[in-house]
Amino acid sequence: MKKNIRFIFILMSVCVAGITLLQLYYSYSNFTVAQSAFREETEKAFGEAIDSALVVRNEDIVKEFRGWLMDTSYVDISCKWDESKNMPMFTVKELQSIGPNGQNEISMSIEDFEGKVDAMTPEVKEKFVVAMEGVLRDGLKKGIVWFFTQGIGERLLKLKDEKEIDIKVLESEYTIALKRKGIDLPFVLDAEGGNESGFCTDMHNIGIKNPEERQIKACFDNAELYLLKQLKWIIISSLLLIVITLFCFWYTARILLSQQKLSELKDDFISNMTHEIHSPLTSVIITAEALRDFEMTKEERDNYIDIILHQSIKLAGLTDDILNGTKIERKGIVVEDVVSLNSIVQEVVVDYRDKIKVEYTDNDIVFKGNKKHLTAALFNLIENAVKYNAENNPMVEIDSGIEGKEVIVKVADNGPGIPDEHKKKIFDEFYRMPTGNVHNVKGYGLGLSYVKKVVRAHNGSISVQDNFPQGSVFVIRIPYEV
Repeated sequence: MKKNIRFIFILMSVCVAGITLLQLYYSYSNFTVAQSAFREETEKAFGEAIDSALVVRNEDIVKEFRGWLMDTSYVDISCKWDESKNMPMFTVKELQSIGPNGQNEISMSIEDFEGKVDAMTPEVKEKFVVAMEGVLRDGLKKGIVWFFTQGIGERLLKLKDEKEIDIKVLESEYTIALKRKGIDLPFVLDAEGGNESGFCTDMHNIGIKNPEERQIKACFDNAELYLLKQLKWIIISSLLLIVITLFCFWYTARILLSQQKLSELKDDFISNMTHEIHSPLTSVIITAEALRDFEMTKEERDNYIDIILHQSIKLAGLTDDILNGTKIERKGIVVEDVVSLNSIVQEVVVDYRDKIKVEYTDNDIVFKGNKKHLTAALFNLIENAVKYNAENNPMVEIDSGIEGKEVIVKVADNGPGIPDEHKKKIFDEFYRMPTGNVHNVKGYGLGLSYVKKVVRAHNGSISVQDNFPQGSVFVIRIPYEV
């Protein structure tokens, strides 16, 4: 039995450990995957933010270019109709001198005009400027600056090389890009590359003229905590499964150990009961055979009959002890008698006056209870005090009284006492304190469990304490109902 239970425990332990490790590995794998996805998404979002910030920077250049074209003190824009091409021709001429070799004007045609246009009006100029903005915008996307005129071209080239991406714009665009990907986590843009705490993206080049000279990265604080919050239901479910598994293991182990303990108690009980029953049965058989096989006088016959009667009563008592506890558990007991505590004590101690010194408080208390079972319970306590007391002057003291709304009965002896580790167990069914292989006192572990059942049926409690200088004190507390 023990080997089987040990083997089951080993298998269960392996299973629980395996399930726990698998759940932990599953949670760790999910965290690793989420961490990789987070890194990938933040990198993509950063690239998108740089592209968006570059577009904003290009638009700023386009706006300045528009200002130049709209400034009549800087350029003069004229328009005439080209009959050969059947479209308007525009001429942009710088009004400022740029040197003898510079080109200060340019002519071009725009196809997006409907109808014949041969004069420069505000509406025509607006359409022309918008068209020029489109040309510049496309060129900036490709990294090209068109030299429409020498002066405008040089100004555009200088502006293109010197106009950097605005960090605040990049920060704003990165926030928007992260939200599009469902990431709402504060970050800091680090251009120095010295922030090593937390999670950081790779370094990205945002320089215009020389990209390598300007690099930047984004750093997030508490990224791990953010990911754990994202995975909280997976982690909670895994931990819950681990807790349930551990609880089931503990509960199953407890049941198995309890069953093993009950099995051992049952075996001890059967062994004790077999011995207890065997002795009186053997005595009855031998006595009955003697009555049948031998001629006897009336006095001898009466003695033999007394032996049979005594052993039969002893067997009946054993049977009653076994059945009484079972009846109380199944049917309970009726607590309707008017009980005189003094009369119960006198009825019990009368059988022990020749075996042990009994002292009791002559304090008659009348309360509601079950006289039969209370008498049997008190009898069990005194009988144990007699059986287990090996002193030269054994003694039992019974003290009774009322404390508050409870009837208190204390049964004290000067026996060997009960070790602390056994005080709570002695009220369990079939439990007997271990004494090795020697059992000097007969019994089968039902007496104190029966006492406990009787007291509980009266809504009371029983406990055991040390008696000084030696011995034990059993304390019964029962609600006082008249």
